[in-house]
Amino acid sequence: MMSQLNIIGRCGLHSICKSPSVLSLLCLLGSAIMHEKLLADDPDLVSEKSVLFDGQLTGEWECREGAWVADSDGSLTCQMEEVTQKNGEKRKRGMGYIWTQSEYSDFVLEFEYKLSHAANSGVFFRTDPGNPVQGGFEIQLLDEIGVRESGGTLAAKKRHVAFYDCQAPSKQGVVHHGQWNQLRLTCRGSLIRVELNGEMVNQFDLGQWQEPGKNPDGTENKFKDALAKRPASGRIGFQNHGKPVWFRKISVIDLSQS
Repeated sequence: MMSQLNIIGRCGLHSICKSPSVLSLLCLLGSAIMHEKLLADDPDLVSEKSVLFDGQLTGEWECREGAWVADSDGSLTCQMEEVTQKNGEKRKRGMGYIWTQSEYSDFVLEFEYKLSHAANSGVFFRTDPGNPVQGGFEIQLLDEIGVRESGGTLAAKKRHVAFYDCQAPSKQGVVHHGQWNQLRLTCRGSLIRVELNGEMVNQFDLGQWQEPGKNPDGTENKFKDALAKRPASGRIGFQNHGKPVWFRKISVIDLSQS
């Protein structure tokens, strides 16, 4: 793989661009070129697609008993439970995540999903189920319209299809609750691409997150370690954050096997 520095060097630009800001811009341009090259669609991969969910839960999935069920309409949905708080009031809460049994490093994940009003969920990848927030990566799934209608506010890096707390989507990814949408997540090495309903809405290079608690643009995030140092392999999972979400037609292409 040609590095960003080699891309710049072959163009003969490194000797004349002394400004750090100019060099940073050139590095970002080089990274964008690599994204387009490394994340290009390959029609030959279609035959290698493995179905993870097609209306019935299989042994490929792991979750708390009863936390996720296959509905009669062929969708996978999370369940809630009633709990009593310290003040004696009762409330509903989610019953936990659902995870693949297998680990994946380089892959293409495709699925359709539907959010309830103001639902907050996420798709996790290369993640340790024992510590999903501090041991993996998340693409946010959020009913922004519902959150606003409920009086909530939206931070840019926590919007729908954001790289959670790390990078806002490059294109508006608002969807309507109650409607089905399709998401495609491609991971090859440190390069990640997110497509919503056939359009690219986020892409990034995990190698740029070199400092704990800090994003490449200088803003802070909640993570205790440098994301670039996290394992390049782990489970895929869906989050139950306390409001109904539905998934269907879940499939994966394991690029590490191609």
